[in-house]
Amino acid sequence: MSIQRIMCLTIGLAGLFCSTAARAADETQYAPMPWHLVDLWWDTGADMPFESYSIDVNISEDLPPSTNLYVAPIGLGHLSKTPFYGGIQTQADGNTRVDPRLRKIGPGFLMSMWGERRLEAIRPADGGFLQSSGHEGDFVSVRRPYEWKKGGYTYRIVKMDKELVDGKPATWVGAFVHSHAKDENIFIGALRFKGENLVFDRKVASFVEVYGKRIPVEEIPQVVVTFGGLKVNGEPLKEPGVEAVYPKGVPDYADAKAVEGRVVIQVGQPVNGRVERNVHLMAPKPTQN
Repeated sequence: MSIQRIMCLTIGLAGLFCSTAARAADETQYAPMPWHLVDLWWDTGADMPFESYSIDVNISEDLPPSTNLYVAPIGLGHLSKTPFYGGIQTQADGNTRVDPRLRKIGPGFLMSMWGERRLEAIRPADGGFLQSSGHEGDFVSVRRPYEWKKGGYTYRIVKMDKELVDGKPATWVGAFVHSHAKDENIFIGALRFKGENLVFDRKVASFVEVYGKRIPVEEIPQVVVTFGGLKVNGEPLKEPGVEAVYPKGVPDYADAKAVEGRVVIQVGQPVNGRVERNVHLMAPKPTQN
């Protein structure tokens, strides 16, 4: 606890100055943004040959584009050891091959892959955008503007066509989002992964993140985000394991609970006195021999 907060409690000053000074002192201790409010680490039970992977997400509230919230159904996954992620943003950015100028594109979906910078490894959707950058480590990305609203979505990646690159096999992986309310499928784009027989790693993450310019913690949006319904190669995972990780140095403004096989995350309300930062929410079903 900060010295300012202790003084306020000890002296009993109830004015605005104390509460403001204590809050400001606490906020100086937070890590630089982006803030991962919570990371979920799913355990699918085993590495598997990859054809497809999907996960459901429900977002309880409409969020303005001025709110920089990233809901990532795939916060981090690996295909034959190549890391990637994908998700839903309130304010995405991107560029095109014709115009390399990075610009804001509003609410949208994205998928990124690390270890690559070549534009020929990116296949954006019609009307979509792309990015190739080194500011988070070398990565390539597809981005698709979409005026998403509250409700249910299914984020899905699918193995597509193959090709030879410098005499070595490579596989295109496409990213799609299904809007349950509109009953429509949105193609985000595709990225070219190294290898032919891709293997999906058993550990895959989801996360909720606040990004962009630093904001007061009271401005973290209040929303309930629910993840679940994992499928690998079209088959539902009935009992995946999952662990919630609350990173150090990040405001405690998210709380994840297991509810009927899904994980429900309350975002935007302070969690006081958090001690455990790694919490097992569901145990994985034992692997059958």
